[in-house]
Amino acid sequence: MQPGTRRLRRTGYRRMPGVNSRSNMSAQPAFGFSVQLLERGAAGYAGYAAAALLEQHPEVRQQFGADALAGWKAHLTQRLLELAAALTTDEPRLFVARVLWTAKAFRAREQHDALVRLSLESLRQVLAEHMPEPARTAPLDYLDQALKALASPPAVEDVLALNPEKPADRLALRYLQTILEGNISEAVAEVVNAVRDGLDVRSAYIDVLLAAQREIGRLWHLSEVTVAEEHMVTFTTQRIMNILVHAAEPAPSNGKTAILAAVATNTHDIGLRAVADLYQIAGWRSIFLGADVPMEDLPGMISYFQADLLLLGATLSTHLPRVQQTIAAARASSERTVKIIVGGAAFDEATDVWKKVGADGYAARPDEAVSLGTRLTGN
Repeated sequence: MQPGTRRLRRTGYRRMPGVNSRSNMSAQPAFGFSVQLLERGAAGYAGYAAAALLEQHPEVRQQFGADALAGWKAHLTQRLLELAAALTTDEPRLFVARVLWTAKAFRAREQHDALVRLSLESLRQVLAEHMPEPARTAPLDYLDQALKALASPPAVEDVLALNPEKPADRLALRYLQTILEGNISEAVAEVVNAVRDGLDVRSAYIDVLLAAQREIGRLWHLSEVTVAEEHMVTFTTQRIMNILVHAAEPAPSNGKTAILAAVATNTHDIGLRAVADLYQIAGWRSIFLGADVPMEDLPGMISYFQADLLLLGATLSTHLPRVQQTIAAARASSERTVKIIVGGAAFDEATDVWKKVGADGYAARPDEAVSLGTRLTGN
């Protein structure tokens, strides 16, 4: 496990500002040689940096004990892969945002966020010494931008806590509390009955279920709930989605087909599942392929189902190279021209990255994904 962090699984489709449509795209990494070196040498560079960190700061070794070297090596390997992903899209904001998130995670777990700065300084030292000169300039620049951001006073953090003064938030809070008390059937009935009593299905998805997913992710981030509790909420949400999508009265068929998939290595698909259900309710034939879909499988699916639209979900910045590769494969190998929309937390900090990965558009929210798909396909 990485020091100060744990993987956050299935936390929902986060709110992101704005909806865009396609302009010029950049299909090739701007710093291809640097990216290759970082991806192939991540473990080696990270090992050197972890050893340097512990040698220069014995107090860090004392704090983390016998597992210090392995833990920091794993931690810095992930930083290097995130650095490579940011370089792929020529977007330093992605790396800076991830570093700041890591510092926030350290603070939430009562570990000093100065450790993040020290580890990055060790990483910078190793890259400066061991990467060939033509390839190290951009990685060092990105690291310098992250270190500068860490040195700035922290901004007021965006708290995603639900507001009990709002009816939908109040329902989401009751839903979460009921699940965490172990009353799963009662939690399901709470949301299903609200829909039967007049709550719009789309609002139930976006303002209750996905809001609850964001809140349980926030609580997990603060170590206020366990992984098991987070999973319990997620699986209950999936159960309710099954009920609501089949009970909803769909719009008349528009004759269009949408395929939805989380890119390879992305195991977070609950937000995309919500988008798939909303497409179905809006009158589309909606084909949801789930998590971790190999990119080589998609062209055949597009052709077989005569799809008009492909929606790809990415959660981490390290998924962005997969998004770019998947879009390129879909355009090169499909027998049919298809419009492509991207979304997910990977696009949070730089909402114009969708252009660089070659998409036709980007949607911040599930409902915006439906309206954007309608516009792109001419419905």
